[in-house]
Amino acid sequence: MTTGTAGSPEGEAARCTGMDLLRWGGMPVEEASSLRDVSFPVKWLSAGQLLVVEGAPMESLYFVRSGTLKVFQTECDGYEQVHAFALKGDILALDGLHDERHATAATALEPSSVAVLALREWQRATREHPLLARLQARAASLELARRGATLHNMAAVAAEVRLARFLLQLSARLALLEFPPRKLRLRMSRRDIASLLGVSHESVSRSLGILATEGLIRVNHREVDLVDEGGLVARQSTTRPERDGPRVLAH
Repeated sequence: MTTGTAGSPEGEAARCTGMDLLRWGGMPVEEASSLRDVSFPVKWLSAGQLLVVEGAPMESLYFVRSGTLKVFQTECDGYEQVHAFALKGDILALDGLHDERHATAATALEPSSVAVLALREWQRATREHPLLARLQARAASLELARRGATLHNMAAVAAEVRLARFLLQLSARLALLEFPPRKLRLRMSRRDIASLLGVSHESVSRSLGILATEGLIRVNHREVDLVDEGGLVARQSTTRPERDGPRVLAH
């Protein structure tokens, strides 16, 4: 399972239309016939290919057409702090609009494709076509909501609770893209997940084992089946490890 139709340069048009962007972004296209004549180039990426360089002058936004990309910053010691995983319908580089310089980097985790929205052309298109402006606002709002969800994940003390929340959030996103929500193929590494959740790499592996032992998930390398989704929902509501036991308040 890939998070979108990866496609290839062979046999496919090298451009997409504004209607395509609306469709991929989950917006209605019934009243968007004028956007058939608005087109943008498509760029194909191989797994591991860097799309956006942190700190570089910003020339384009990127609309994810297919695949999975990792958004991150690199610390002075070389550590990659993961901010998000971008899927079909997400717009990359919105965090650089304020000073037209990329605040984060982005790299493909699997064969992926993006529509390249050259900044000046895109700004003109959003002025002329309010639906495209709404699309950008929707993408920005979703990104803010997901950053908030990541903070919510990190509020949990137990690593397995953070992981349970992450798996449920990823499942919900895949369901919107019409993929089986209970069968996850993790395109990101456990180290990347650990960086996003603010835990160690070992904690992610250990947490997968804990959730599997509890009968909530089944793990086979990067394939994760959500066996008991209701149980996982209950588990992600626990903010502290069960081994701590109930607390007795002194009177």
